[in-house]
This record gives sequence, structure tokens and C-alpha cells, in this order.
Amino acid sequence: MAGDVESTFTGSVGRKRLKGVEVVYPIVTGTVAFFLGKKATGTASHKWTVYVRGLKNEDLSHVIKKVTFYLHPSFNNPARDVTESPFEVNETGWGEFEINIKIYFHDEAFEDPIEILHHLRLYADNDGGSTAQQSTKKPVVTESYDELVFNEPAEAFHSRWRGHDPAPAKDSQAAPFFLEFAPQQDLDKINALRRRIAQQKAGLLQQFEAPMS
Repeated sequence: MAGDVESTFTGSVGRKRLKGVEVVYPIVTGTVAFFLGKKATGTASHKWTVYVRGLKNEDLSHVIKKVTFYLHPSFNNPARDVTESPFEVNETGWGEFEINIKIYFHDEAFEDPIEILHHLRLYADNDGGSTAQQSTKKPVVTESYDELVFNEPAEAFHSRWRGHDPAPAKDSQAAPFFLEFAPQQDLDKINALRRRIAQQKAGLLQQFEAPMS
């Protein structure tokens, strides 16, 4: 309602936080992989992009300060820091592996970074792990829906988020292949799970913030 004022409390680091407020920001992590065809070699059969994007491909820079993509140790400089939109890394390789994605928030959030695992897929289910049937024009796209949940966020960070006018993210090579999200029933299940986790976190935070008798 107009005119409502959120109540605040002072957190453990002396910063004002909004009591009973939850901010949920949907994101997508994904990879787009192309077979290189005749240009493929034993160590580079595919070119691929790994990314973190907004659900509607909006710019995430007002929330996210940095994303570190941890590639397979066989890559040169496997820990790749990206500090501006689009939050993505482009590479070539031959094998599938788990990519650890670490997301850092702006300083005024006073939130720890979060980590998300994403599996790089180079082959479609019907390819059987072989390049014989792969097309150089149709990529293998793997995306996962997730949410950034800020429970009782810092007041300054909440103001930054609420006052932001969403804008499209900068151009990405992978953008033409982004998937549409998602079946509503799946999102409802995920949202319900996130809310339960947030409630549990709020209970633990209140216990931690409570003064010792």
C-alpha cells in the first residue's frame, strides 16, 4: 500500500536491514555449445559460451558486482572473473564438465557470494556423445532457472534494487539461442522451495541477531 514504511533493524555488521522483507530476483545460468565441424581438432571440437543472465535478458549489473566462472583445470587461467554485463565466458574445448559459477553482489548488499553448479553439455541426447550427427548450425543449449533470494536485505541495497529501471543486457553471442522460461507449474514448485529456505534462513538469522542474556 502507498505510504507503507518498512521497519528496520540493525544487523550484525551495524547496517540497517529491512525486517520481514524478501527480495527474489530470477536468473538463468546456461551454456550454448556449437560443433566446429571441419574446423574441429582433437582438443577443440566445440566452441561454447557459459553465462548468467536475467530471466528476460535484462541487465543484472545493479545487483551483481562480479561473476567468477571456474572452468576445468586444463584451461589456461581456469578462474575467469567477469565484472560487467554480459556476464559470460567464451571458450573452445572437447569435453563436458561441471562449471562452478560464483556470483558476488555489490558491497552495500552485505551478502555473501553464492555458488551455482552448471553442467556444460556439448552433445544433445540423441547424439550419443558422438560428433557424427552434430550440426554446426544448431547448438546444444542447456539452461537452468534459479533465484537470488535476499532475506531482510540491507536498506541501501534494497533502495538500489527498487529504484532501478530494468534495461536490456548488452549484446551476447548466445542471446539468439536463449530459451523461454518456463512452465508455470515448475516455477511455482521452485518458488515454494525458495520461500521455505528463506523462512528457515530468517529464523536462523533472528536467533543469531538476538542479544545474549
